Amino acid sequence: MSQTQTASPAFLSVLRRHGFWPALLSSAAAVGMLALRLDWSERASFAFLPWNLFLAWVPYVLSLVARLLMARGRGHGWLLAPLALGWLALFPNAPYLLTDFIHLHQRPVVPLWFDAALLALFAATGWLMGLLSLEVWKEWLEQRWGRARAWAFVAATSLLCGYGIYLGRVERWNSWDVLAEPGRLLSAMAAHLREPGAFPHLTRLTVLFAGLLLLSYALFETLMARLRCRRAT
Repeated sequence: MSQTQTASPAFLSVLRRHGFWPALLSSAAAVGMLALRLDWSERASFAFLPWNLFLAWVPYVLSLVARLLMARGRGHGWLLAPLALGWLALFPNAPYLLTDFIHLHQRPVVPLWFDAALLALFAATGWLMGLLSLEVWKEWLEQRWGRARAWAFVAATSLLCGYGIYLGRVERWNSWDVLAEPGRLLSAMAAHLREPGAFPHLTRLTVLFAGLLLLSYALFETLMARLRCRRAT
């Protein structure tokens, strides 16, 4: 059997196990709903949503690539480390979509309930991909370090994600600023560490999103475990 033939089942298994098709379907539905809105209103309102959704897909795809390497027995640090760092830097982009609700207000032509449903679909899709990608790394770490350390990783990642959402929503830093303006970004982060009280939303927003992510992942893992038990019986 050729290498391509053996790789294909593993690739499809990774996609199926880690929710690729539901994520793709939900994304298509969200973009389709936005296209309907743009045609309906003849205005460019919410045209930024596909870009934000694309940014949510990037860490999810990185986690799938990492999972495929793990499944093929290529989980060496020198291969996974760049993927892990890229994923961690971009991971806040997935739950960040929830903050787009700040743009919700009555607009001409389109009713408010439609816009609320549109934003909810984009936010739910991004949040789902965030949980799915976090699951990849948590499972891998649990196999190597044990359950307690894997959950410590989830908690630390949730806290860093909450902080990343603060950086993006309040201070308007972008993902590519890690490479484009690392000096200014590190300077801003150092100021946050020195005087967190000087930044009114820093602690509350970080803790809020960290808590939401941690709780939702715990529920997600419980549901996934029950689903897999049912499939096994």
